[in-house]
Amino acid sequence: MGTETETSTSDFELHSLLQAVDDFVQKRVEPRAKEIDRDNVFARDIFDAMAAMDLLATWVPSEYGGVGLGLKAGIPIAERIARCSATCAFMFCATNDSVVPILRFGSEEQKQKYLPALASGKAVGAFAISEAGAGSDVASMRTRAVRGDGGYTVTGRKMWITNGSVADLTVVVAVTDPNAASRGLSAFVVPRDTPGFSCGRDEELLGLRGSPTSELIFDDAWLPEDALLGEEGQGLRIALSTLDEDRLMVSGVALGIARGALELAIAYARERAQFGEPIINNQGLQFLLAENTTDLAAGYALLSDAVAAYREGPSKEVGALVSMAKLYCSEVAMRVTVDAVQVFGAAGLSKGNPVERMLRDAKGFQIFDGTSQIQKLILGRHLEKERVPLPRWMLV
Repeated sequence: MGTETETSTSDFELHSLLQAVDDFVQKRVEPRAKEIDRDNVFARDIFDAMAAMDLLATWVPSEYGGVGLGLKAGIPIAERIARCSATCAFMFCATNDSVVPILRFGSEEQKQKYLPALASGKAVGAFAISEAGAGSDVASMRTRAVRGDGGYTVTGRKMWITNGSVADLTVVVAVTDPNAASRGLSAFVVPRDTPGFSCGRDEELLGLRGSPTSELIFDDAWLPEDALLGEEGQGLRIALSTLDEDRLMVSGVALGIARGALELAIAYARERAQFGEPIINNQGLQFLLAENTTDLAAGYALLSDAVAAYREGPSKEVGALVSMAKLYCSEVAMRVTVDAVQVFGAAGLSKGNPVERMLRDAKGFQIFDGTSQIQKLILGRHLEKERVPLPRWMLV
């Protein structure tokens, strides 16, 4: 799984990299975060700055122009950016959404063609599964890819696609055999200039503004045979492989939002005085912040264990651990940001306060990449047949 993309790096090297990320967040992201949210426009200058730092190359192996650090560096980088701006963290994460399927299932020619452009930031990537009537229920997908002379004709629409309107290439899952249910799905690499392919509207979302969430339209779009990723019928496998890694990434982003909000709430509680003393001296508020801190620490521990299991390779427990991490970390982000607004009181409701934006951003993490209810369903089905997923240290 994740290990196939990773280059060995020391803790010192990783620490130095994360210090550079912290400096980047302070100097480039923090001054723009409010504006990006207000204007709801993809911040290409931030994306280009990430590319210049080789952050986007994190996901791509060195033989294809990247640095190949993978999840070991990718999740901490995303978490740090998310402490200030979940939208900018998404810019970083979305590159991996298109790297994973190409790297794992693409031909050597496809890897050489697309991965260097994604690593350098010359191409923005996207990954398209969801439709108006098919989110987690991939068997209800309606976008069709019909094989013809020398290629495929694609018709249909995709919805809720991160980076859809700014992507230079999109990995798209479509139905190639309508009689085979989920086994009839296949994946394709679709360049932006594909005839018959266009972008519809960008959604006006509650949070994560500045991260385009788009409708994609396929009107007899023509794809040559070499656009197919892997083999016909592998679409579900490609989607699930990509979603597992994506769920780990967004868990890290969710915790970053929670940590950023908690740190702001603590700083405010130390400074804000009522009845002659800082409000952090109030026991009720101390209990709330203590619970938030414990929840956050538990989230980091659970995510760390899920990443360790994922990097070890496929097992019956990996999917369950990934779903546990996604479920818990997204719920923590929601609880902590709600409480942060409460700590700020009326000031927390102001558009000028970062915790108001963080609260709106956090809600999305309970929904996309599989809702909290879908994660519980995955876990429940695992428990029907398998043992309780155990932390790595419990297995030694």
